[in-house]
Amino acid sequence: MARRWTESERMLMREALNLARLGAGATYPNPAVGAVVVRRGRVVGRGFHRGWGLPHAEIEALRDAGKASRDADLYITLEPCCHYGKTPPCTGAIVGSGVKRVFAAMLDPNPLVDGKGAAALRRAGIPVAVGLEAKAAARLNEAYVKYMRTGRPFVTLKVAQTLDGKIATADGNARWITSEASRRLVRRLRAGAQALVVGQRTVKIDDPTLLCHPRRRHDYLRCVLDSELATSPGARILSTAKRYPVIFYCAQPQGRARAAALAWRMRRLENLGAQVVPVRTAPGGGLRPEDVLADLAVRRVMHVWVEGGSAVFTSFLKAGLVDKMLLFVAPKVMGGCNNLSSFGDLGVKRPAECRGFSIDAVEASGDDLLVTLYPGGATRV
Repeated sequence: MARRWTESERMLMREALNLARLGAGATYPNPAVGAVVVRRGRVVGRGFHRGWGLPHAEIEALRDAGKASRDADLYITLEPCCHYGKTPPCTGAIVGSGVKRVFAAMLDPNPLVDGKGAAALRRAGIPVAVGLEAKAAARLNEAYVKYMRTGRPFVTLKVAQTLDGKIATADGNARWITSEASRRLVRRLRAGAQALVVGQRTVKIDDPTLLCHPRRRHDYLRCVLDSELATSPGARILSTAKRYPVIFYCAQPQGRARAAALAWRMRRLENLGAQVVPVRTAPGGGLRPEDVLADLAVRRVMHVWVEGGSAVFTSFLKAGLVDKMLLFVAPKVMGGCNNLSSFGDLGVKRPAECRGFSIDAVEASGDDLLVTLYPGGATRV
């Protein structure tokens, strides 16, 4: 029988979750974790994981509590680690602190932990209760959870469109579909991923730098899907390639002449500081998104943010690789059969063949609506 949690216990774990969110996006390849130490009903210590290689949340909270941690309860959003990594195992520090009970929102899906941390604490005589606010904890680290369970990155698709599903005019002009408030929110949200993927057409027309928050620039991958490596060497994204990583994915060359042309363009991009990775092409044309994700997985990228355009959106959706969609809908109608829609041909012949999604949340974003969706029928954490 599942344990019934008290409202006080739920409130304390929610406080730990709020602390964890302060580190979200800055801890990869570690998860975002928060912890509170509670003695006689009062919070005496708080902490969260601030970044890879820095002390874990429970260590921060125990340090904050000091001697008050003895005979206290520890609420933590993820099972404590029990192995040596960049930092020593947290289970030893918890045992040494004198904490009498531990409440963990969920077990850590990392095979190095996955129940072993809780077992170590129980062997030391510390009861561990697991499952308090588990869904919220799993959602907070949904990319980490998927990567640890499958070895594949979590893919978020961000779409900004009009009421009639248009993302740009026929010549590719998309400035601006959504409000400034939505664009600010997008910049903040995409900084929580590790890699941003766009198509070559987006780079050509919008000429973005795709830089994110300064604290993430050194490890944030800007990825361009460019089959023929046609991006101009004067593109703004290349102006920062020697300081902040840029990866171009191109098609594997077919034929001697094409291979020579691609090799020359590859050297040109590499001289500007970019990396170039050839991948296979899909049967209907374009690059195989599965191969792009496989390369990013090897780089320990857990969360991929896909931002356009229509051909890129379509390829990821068609391949069944979308884990989450953030749909920004502006209260505008563009019309016109030649203007660009969010998605291209998905091979749908009848309504029953549509790609289904379930609506998780609908909220205002400036003048727009932000709809958060997950693939219908998919297993969600």
